[in-house]
Amino acid sequence: MSEVIKKQIEDLISESNSLLEGLRKLFYSVPIQYDPFLEIGPFSVSDLPKMWDYDTGIHTNPYEGEPVPLHYRWFKLTNDQFLEQEELFKKYITWASSARNLIEEFSPEKLAVFDKKSEIIRKWIEMSERLPSDDNAEIFFRFKKDFISQQNLVSALLENRSNN
Repeated sequence: MSEVIKKQIEDLISESNSLLEGLRKLFYSVPIQYDPFLEIGPFSVSDLPKMWDYDTGIHTNPYEGEPVPLHYRWFKLTNDQFLEQEELFKKYITWASSARNLIEEFSPEKLAVFDKKSEIIRKWIEMSERLPSDDNAEIFFRFKKDFISQQNLVSALLENRSNN
């Protein structure tokens, strides 16, 4: 591996740590509110059973088959939080694009996993999904698992290339 590529990977790892810290601060600063009626327009009483959406991909216990009702959402962001979110989103997109290019070149078999995690992470940063909890620490932990998966894919490039 050339020194230039090695430096790019090291820089991406460093940038991702900085980005993760910025996202942690944002996630902890935005309150979460209970809101079972999110995204519901005019409705009649006959529509009531349809209002309770469930994400069947999230379970409280993987051995139980019961979905967790998603009745929380991020509270409206302040102007400063919105600007911070926008800046972090841009940084993430730039980071992910650079990381994706390196993964495509040096570890193409991992590209689908990287792309899937990118899609999930973008939704987290956009704060566009309903939440399974009102606990900021739990929400950040769920986000962090996906983000660390991407970091690990980038770190593996460095490890794989140094072994060659």
